[in-house]
Amino acid sequence: MYNFAKTHLVRSITLVLLGVGGATSAFAADTTVLETIEVEVPAEKQLANGKLKANTDLGALGNKKIVDTPFSVAAYSEKLIEEQQATTVGEVLRNDASVRITTNQGHLNENFNIRGFDVNHDDIALNGMYGMAPYGRVPTEFLDSVTVLKGPNALVAGMSPAGGVGGVVIAKTKRADQQKTQVSASMEDGGFYQSGFDVSRRFGAEKEFGLRVNGAYGQGEHIIEGMDDKHASGAIAADYTTDKLKLNFDAYAVRDDRNGGSPAMVAFGVKDAHGHTYNGVLAAPKGDTNYFKNLEGHTDSEFVGLSGEYAFTPDLNVYAGVGHIDKAYSGHIFGTRLVVGQADGHATSQYYRTGSSESITSANTGIQYKFNTGAVKHAVNVRADYLTKETDQHVAATQEKINSTNLYDPDTTVGMPSAYPVVKPNLDNKYTSYTVSDQISMMDDKLQFIVGARYQDIDTKNLQKKTGYQDDKISPSLGVVVKPFGENLSIYANYVEGLSEGVTVNNVADANNNVTFAPFQTKQYELGAKYQTGSWLNTFALYQIEKPSTMSSDYSDGIAGSGVNQITTDDAETRSRGIEWAFSGEIYQGLSLMGSMAYIDAEYIKAGTKNGVNNQGNTVYGIPDFTATLGLDYAVPYVDGLNVNARANYVSEQYLNETNTLKLPDYTILDLGARYKTQLGGVNTTFLANIDNVTDEKYWEGTFNSGYALVGGPRTYKVGVTIDF
Repeated sequence: MYNFAKTHLVRSITLVLLGVGGATSAFAADTTVLETIEVEVPAEKQLANGKLKANTDLGALGNKKIVDTPFSVAAYSEKLIEEQQATTVGEVLRNDASVRITTNQGHLNENFNIRGFDVNHDDIALNGMYGMAPYGRVPTEFLDSVTVLKGPNALVAGMSPAGGVGGVVIAKTKRADQQKTQVSASMEDGGFYQSGFDVSRRFGAEKEFGLRVNGAYGQGEHIIEGMDDKHASGAIAADYTTDKLKLNFDAYAVRDDRNGGSPAMVAFGVKDAHGHTYNGVLAAPKGDTNYFKNLEGHTDSEFVGLSGEYAFTPDLNVYAGVGHIDKAYSGHIFGTRLVVGQADGHATSQYYRTGSSESITSANTGIQYKFNTGAVKHAVNVRADYLTKETDQHVAATQEKINSTNLYDPDTTVGMPSAYPVVKPNLDNKYTSYTVSDQISMMDDKLQFIVGARYQDIDTKNLQKKTGYQDDKISPSLGVVVKPFGENLSIYANYVEGLSEGVTVNNVADANNNVTFAPFQTKQYELGAKYQTGSWLNTFALYQIEKPSTMSSDYSDGIAGSGVNQITTDDAETRSRGIEWAFSGEIYQGLSLMGSMAYIDAEYIKAGTKNGVNNQGNTVYGIPDFTATLGLDYAVPYVDGLNVNARANYVSEQYLNETNTLKLPDYTILDLGARYKTQLGGVNTTFLANIDNVTDEKYWEGTFNSGYALVGGPRTYKVGVTIDF
């Protein structure tokens, strides 16, 4: 059993107050002096009325303009987070049609699928560094922006510890870049209440010292009927910035506690505990249905980081950074499965008590040198990264079964498993990489290249299964940007690779049991265009991604009684091809929009034959071929400070299983909102109101693993207020 210390939050904040600092990552290519002057930027000069950023930090490539980047990138701002009352990174990414959420709304873990490939919560990079984000889901109260770079990209971020290759999600923390004193409060219709504060100051004769402190606490019934959540977080960012030197220090603590419920994954086409199988998909239940009223779970994360950079000259700077995080979870975190066996919704169920703790340290150092060779400009970056991850985990989660329940009228009398799982040391992994890149520009920046490669060395040990491996790979990347008609239009192309850990077979019935395969190299080819003028940004992309993986096939070794009936090889391959269009801007004064559309064709190009069935040529489960999102924001005439907004999300049909015999129906979700900015007693005040899923649509949102459907979230009312002193 895990006992979580009640002093985590205070202890982490104390650590921060003893240091100096700022952002964890020292990736930025150019040293800048922070300003304290706040300038009101006209709406026509912002992207999506300030909801999107025109620049973003891309790890080893530094801070770049979106229009000058040879990748498909979107950077969602703090303003979008506040106006939509988005409390997690997952809620922010619902604005992007290329991103699917593969866990239930309200789950303690948030996993994603980008361009047809999984990106799990462990794949989120905090300030560009893998492993440093909180466990499970990342809250937004201490975030300045959320950036999603679509497609694999080892050059920018290296290999993620969880092996995701669909894209890179970067959560960037707030900085002391303005004078700010804000308090906020919000409430949902179920009773979940959250309050917070955000204070930012700069000090010193030259304003060289900066400090930003924020925190939040929330408690109440949340999304699922009867499910009570507690959320607490505290973060401090400090920095010392001059024209030569920048030192950063960051720390945060995040804790989530859950009692009285859980969302569920619902299986169709799978045998229940009585041997029954329902080979169909029933109508979705209410989104707030509580299937497990006696469950509880806890997650806890504590982080501290230090980084810095020094500019010897305007063209030569060095940087380094280090971060450490301790994470833990216990109780119910995942594994709530409802298996439907009959047409009336009769089902059996199971869930698990789990436990884990992990300690992760990440470090980087590098040097960037800018120089010219004739009319050609270069920005050469040489960088080294190191990450070590040690994990203790349950040897086997303790399991509780429900032998009779119903999709529409669940039995909620069964409690948590009484036994606590045995927790032992599990993983001892080390990741080392070295990156060399050159950003080349010529013809007054009308022609730009990014050429680079990352050498990655992987050393993994699974202490419980007594397996592991050591291997290394080189991942090259090439990007080109052409601006043939001025600064507003760029045409780009890229070839990039991603890398994920090799798989160890763990099945005594497999002829290759305990065999570990080499790391998988994913390849992407992409062609696109970006057009930016005034408040408008249009991004268009065509891409193809090829990802190798393992597959299992029927097999017999010919030895009677051996029990070997399959063989796993690394010959499988999945391919996705797609078209994406993202657009944002002001249609006319007071009316702006932000939207995106994505078409994808994701197939099993090579697959094994299991139980006489081969899925080769089938569509990848959980990948709808068309998704779209459209958001409108309107400043109401004659009512100064009042805006109303709406967002619609459409998701087409998607297969529920690898064999493509079951399919989830399409759906459209409509969200509405309003905000009113005014002054009360001379104090700037903003009132917010949002309704998610206005029509209370009952729908299957997506899939988690083959055969398991996710219940879509219910209609949710949210009101809030922020006060800026």
